[in-house]
Amino acid sequence: MAIFKFKSINDLKEQVESKDLTLSLEVYKQIKKAFYDKRNRKKVTAFSAKVGDHDIIDFILERDQWTTSLNTCLNVFANNDLFEECIEIQKMLKEL
Repeated sequence: MAIFKFKSINDLKEQVESKDLTLSLEVYKQIKKAFYDKRNRKKVTAFSAKVGDHDIIDFILERDQWTTSLNTCLNVFANNDLFEECIEIQKMLKEL
């Protein structure tokens, strides 16, 4: 899982709200890994953030949040022509 570094909490907030491709790819990767895990995981750490000199913050998504997160990733990926990932997300959404 990736750890992203930010200068401030505002930088983190802006990057999340802008639907950043790098963050979206990591969220997708972690949900996909948990989705196909044989242990039927109920939550996933989507990514971690280190803000300034503070501790690392883990962003955890419960299974009931995966659909919303995947739909956001789907929009980001479609806007960036990542069509293979879009197809995989659509398959996952049908099963969720």
